[in-house]
Parts: sequence; C-alpha cells; structure tokens
Amino acid sequence: MTMRHIRPGVVLAAGLLLTVVAGCGGSSTASTAQSGNSQSSTTATQSSATTQSSATQSSATQSSAPSAGASGTVTGAAGGVTATMHAGTHQPKVERPWPIHFTVTRGGRPVAASVSYEYLFGGQVVAHRSHYNFAGHFSDIFRWPSSAVGYPLTFRAVIVAGGATIDLDYPVQVAT
Repeated sequence: MTMRHIRPGVVLAAGLLLTVVAGCGGSSTASTAQSGNSQSSTTATQSSATTQSSATQSSATQSSAPSAGASGTVTGAAGGVTATMHAGTHQPKVERPWPIHFTVTRGGRPVAASVSYEYLFGGQVVAHRSHYNFAGHFSDIFRWPSSAVGYPLTFRAVIVAGGATIDLDYPVQVAT
C-alpha cells in the first residue's frame, strides 16, 4: 500500500499512539487493601483492536451512554452494576498529577472489579494501557506527556464487574 492510500487521520493516530503509550499511566495506588494484580500492559492497537472495541460496544452487558454528573464525574451502569469515575479536570496539565478515582457497586455495596485504560482519538481507540483489579474503590495518579498537548483525546476507563462491562468516557485536552 502506498502512502496516498493511507488516511491522514490514521497516520496521525498511529503517531499519537506511540507518544501516548510511551508517556501515560503507570502510577497507581489502591484505596482498598485489595488492589489485586497491578500489571501494566501496553498493546499496540491495530485494526483488530478496533474490531475488538466494536465487539465490546455491541455486548449485551454494555452500559448505555454514561451520564455526566457533577463536574469531573462520569457514571455508567449495566447488569445491576454501577461504576463511577471522578477525575480532576478536563484540561490536565503536562506531567502534573491527574488523580482519578473509581467506585463500583452492585445494590449499593462494593463489588470486585477491574479497570483498564483506553485512549481514543477521533472516536477510535489508539492505545490500551494498564489493568488493575480491586474491590469497590480504586484510585490512580496519572501524568499526561507533553506529546498529548493540543489533541482532543478521550480517556476511557473500561470497568468489568460481575459479568458487566461499562465504558466510562472522559474527554480531555492536555494543556501546558
């Protein structure tokens, strides 16, 4: 395939993938004693990941569109499980701590869950990062790299609990 057959957005997304994967995430603290496996996984996203993401979107356990509550809060629900993400701001600063907090419950009680991070550009997943297991509550400190400045990105937390999968999407515009 020659360069003229490749969409410019795909080239930009591929470049963004390399910069986002290289500099984001990796620092975590659990707010519960049971943080489980804190394994960091970086996967280059190709067309198969996009297909996999599309398959997740059509899953019977997928939540409806997450609702925005208070500033910096996103909530979604599926299969009796409710997940909430609190983030500091939609304009995180380069290399500054960007705290995120998750609460996952069923019937108001904490439930065993996992969270994985995905990064979207133009609605397409361009990177996957991190996977953490926890019970009910989890906190992480995130630092955005300078290479993310100026791009309209979406930080997606994929919550899996009790057979339900909930995507919590949070738009960000990294600033200097």
